[in-house]
Amino acid sequence: MWFEWKVAVRFLYTGKLQTLLILAGIVIGVAVQVFLGSLIGGLQQDLINQTIGSSPHVMMMAEDALPRAIRVSDNDLGRTVTFTVRDRGLSNWQNIVNSIEGDEEITAISPTITGSGFAIRGQKNQPIVFRGIDLDRADEIYRISPRLVEGEALLGGNNVLLGRELAEELNLRAGDTVQLRTGDGVQDRFRVSGIFNLGNQDLNESWVFLSLPRSATLLNQGSDISTIELQIADVFASNDIAERLKESWPATSVESWQQSNEDLLTALQSQSSSSLVIQFFVIVAVTLGISSVLAVSVVQKSRQIGILKAMGTNRKRVGRIFLIQGFLLGAIGAVLGILTGIGLSQLFVNLVRTPAGDPLFPIEVDPIFIGISFLIATFAGMLAALIPARNSAKLNPIEVIQNG
Repeated sequence: MWFEWKVAVRFLYTGKLQTLLILAGIVIGVAVQVFLGSLIGGLQQDLINQTIGSSPHVMMMAEDALPRAIRVSDNDLGRTVTFTVRDRGLSNWQNIVNSIEGDEEITAISPTITGSGFAIRGQKNQPIVFRGIDLDRADEIYRISPRLVEGEALLGGNNVLLGRELAEELNLRAGDTVQLRTGDGVQDRFRVSGIFNLGNQDLNESWVFLSLPRSATLLNQGSDISTIELQIADVFASNDIAERLKESWPATSVESWQQSNEDLLTALQSQSSSSLVIQFFVIVAVTLGISSVLAVSVVQKSRQIGILKAMGTNRKRVGRIFLIQGFLLGAIGAVLGILTGIGLSQLFVNLVRTPAGDPLFPIEVDPIFIGISFLIATFAGMLAALIPARNSAKLNPIEVIQNG
């Protein structure tokens, strides 16, 4: 085997121009593949974060609760935030929370009481959505406390947190009081302890957070809650987790974000498909380039191959020489292409920025994707060398020496 390696390296070295041309093709192909994969992967991750990063991935509610959807148009695809109009709430919610608390796939659990009503100040009357929460638990999903623009993250008693747009509409500041009225006509005055910005105008205009006990009293919920909101580690496993929770708690209705965001999933699948198609044709082009140049190399090196065969080198060893060339070209080109692709990704992050100076979206290089790109390029190099290897093995040593 050492003999084949030495001859393969010598052939590559003596045909420097051909070798450089092949390497350039592989480097460009792999760089495009890595850059495109990182770009689309970062775009998809950013889209997912903006859409469901700070919202529940799975929601559990009473079987006969009536869901009502708010359409939030923060991007072209939009996203759906679902809350319930109570027919009856979850009465055994504490048992459910205790049973799923240790589940490693579930990263956040937030029991929530939801209802609709109005915020009133002077002559202004704004429709709102009451959100009774445990602030520490809800922070793990909505990141409310870090998103306060005024006041402090304080719930309990008659303290409430409301959105920036709602506060501006009612001319409220932290420390002011506001009158809140439920859909059933129950009303009371509350102190605005803080004002938040969830990064979504519709939510900022309508959501009002208060403590679970206070919302239960205000909305006449008793010991029930409206929903259990969950976030999970793998967002694309939400359907499987929802089915598992439904099996464990058949008296509940379980909904995943994948069920309520089909448009988003379709867009993500389309992006992935287009990326795979482009990468496939890039690899095909690289493979054909390697194969054609190595085929020319067989013709050019036919005299040397004939001499090797006349000296006793069998057909398999001659064919192996060209397979090793394909492997070396693919592996070296893959490494250089990966480094070039990562460099292009970082250049894109540094050059393309928002008006505020932040990256347009983060680009993360996936080590698994890099490994797959390396293996594909190396395999493509060896595959491209098969035909030249077979052709070289079939050469008649006497003919090529006489005609060479």
